[in-house]
Amino acid sequence: MGAVAAGALLAALLLAITALMVWQASRRSPATDAAEYDIAEASRFVFERLSDRAHDNLDLEEVRLLLEWQIHFHQVIGPRDDGAHPVVGSGDSIEYLMERAAGAGISLDVLDVAEVIAADTEYLVTIGAVGEPVE
Repeated sequence: MGAVAAGALLAALLLAITALMVWQASRRSPATDAAEYDIAEASRFVFERLSDRAHDNLDLEEVRLLLEWQIHFHQVIGPRDDGAHPVVGSGDSIEYLMERAAGAGISLDVLDVAEVIAADTEYLVTIGAVGEPVE
């Protein structure tokens, strides 16, 4: 067998192995886009799902502020030195949101905050940002 034939055979073998690996990887993990949190979209999503009582207390801009403050809490305020992050809707996060709202002159009931957090969690599930539970 000549050197050209051996090179062609090795190239074909390399291409076949590469194709097999690509096919196997595509079957293992379906191609999905990364979840993207859009604050404007999230605000509208949450606002549309609030009860009439919460609508009486909150407008769309206040919902947006609560979502921004919640993100700030979970990314900046809440994480501990050991790398642990607070749970969404924890007492600490609700307390932080209530304090920020009071500081901004927004009068809230804790039930309003709980509704916003619940609807935001629903939004996170909808966009695919919630995965398997962490052990």
